[in-house]
Amino acid sequence: MPKSKIRSEDFENEKKMKQSNVNMDKNTKKKSDAQKVIPILTVVIISLLIIIACLLIAYYQVYKSNKQNANVLEGVYTSSYYSMVDNVNNLSVDLSKYSNLSTNQAKLSTLNDMMGDCNYILAGLSTLPINQENVVASTKFFNQIYGVCEAYARTLSNGKDLTQEQELIFDKIALVLAEIKSNLNEQNYGMYDTNFNFIDASIFDKTGMNELSASMGDMTNIDYPAMIFDGPFSTALETREVKGLGSVEVSKEQAQTYLKDKVYANRDAKIEFLNETNGDIATYNFEITLDGKKVGAQVSKMGGLLITLSSYAEGGDAIMGGEKAGEIAKNFANNIGFEKMDVVWLEIHENVAYINLASVIDDVIYYPDQVKVKVDLTAQDIIGFEALNYALNHVEREPKFVFGENEAEQLLGFDYEVIKTSKAVIRLDSGKEISCYEFFVERIDGNYFYYIDAVKGEIAKVMKLVSMNGVQKLI
Repeated sequence: MPKSKIRSEDFENEKKMKQSNVNMDKNTKKKSDAQKVIPILTVVIISLLIIIACLLIAYYQVYKSNKQNANVLEGVYTSSYYSMVDNVNNLSVDLSKYSNLSTNQAKLSTLNDMMGDCNYILAGLSTLPINQENVVASTKFFNQIYGVCEAYARTLSNGKDLTQEQELIFDKIALVLAEIKSNLNEQNYGMYDTNFNFIDASIFDKTGMNELSASMGDMTNIDYPAMIFDGPFSTALETREVKGLGSVEVSKEQAQTYLKDKVYANRDAKIEFLNETNGDIATYNFEITLDGKKVGAQVSKMGGLLITLSSYAEGGDAIMGGEKAGEIAKNFANNIGFEKMDVVWLEIHENVAYINLASVIDDVIYYPDQVKVKVDLTAQDIIGFEALNYALNHVEREPKFVFGENEAEQLLGFDYEVIKTSKAVIRLDSGKEISCYEFFVERIDGNYFYYIDAVKGEIAKVMKLVSMNGVQKLI
């Protein structure tokens, strides 16, 4: 069979046809790839739009939530502040009313009202974001008013009358209260005029101060009177330098654990964190529910020690005596971190023991390191604790006793009987600490505490013990 002859024209045509097919295949593939890409891009774009929408919704929800929280917090601060102011005014009215009452029943009712006023004032002070230094004296003052009213109410409930000396303490309280009320009411006018915002005013700067703290500064410039149940050197707060808490800061969780494992060890206490206070002694503040009672507690941020504990006594007759109460107070303090504490002053009024403890090391009493404890003699439990002196003053010391004890006693003069002699470190009115001999002596006109400088060999301080209807004071 003869072979076909391939012509060059046919070869060229076939080549062009193949190239055309190749190009068609490429175009078809590109079109197919493009068709595949379009759905993917669509999915990506839709996904991004969904993500952006979700982020916008989340941002709006967070913004809305923060706005709501801010509004709620502003409401809490505003309510707490004006409730405190109202109750300062109410307390002033109740105090004025009390001075015009003639029956014990009416006085008892008003004392209960005054205790309620104090509770609301203290609650307001604890809720507000205020530098602690600006309200520590005020808080103590209203706590003491509550304590005085509580003690006097028990006296009246037992059918007894108050003495004139006891009634006169309300004159001192009234003078201070009038000054506080005047300062607060003047401040209120300024708040109204400037549309005061508590959230903005609550922001603390690096010094631990904020606008609200500064605006309440006048509350620290008041000469608060000493109250009853104060032993020797129990209010020695001349220094504002915090020496006794160390340099280690604890968290609020550690503070709560300290309350659970130390302060309320082996007890079914419900402990709830409330807020913080800043200042010289910054604290975490807690509310404790124990045996159906509410207890307020403050634990220092530095060192994690109990600074204050506040509750109330139950009614009824005392079950235990002062010696047992002193042991309970001493063991309590030693077990929660205040080592080598011993009783240096004990006063009982109705069914409450008021006890001052101080560090006693090598038979030397360190009065600047005192803590105060209240013990309910009916419930046989701790209902009050204050460690401000200890927090401010506690340091390692090396007391020197150069002057002899016998030589020191000769400075007492004549006609006396020494009841007790101790070695002590005290803080003078100038703020200086000295080593001294403490002589508790009986003279013909009463009992005295003499403090003889153990280095200079001279009388550094003398205090007379005065009793007012069973309540002892040092003057």
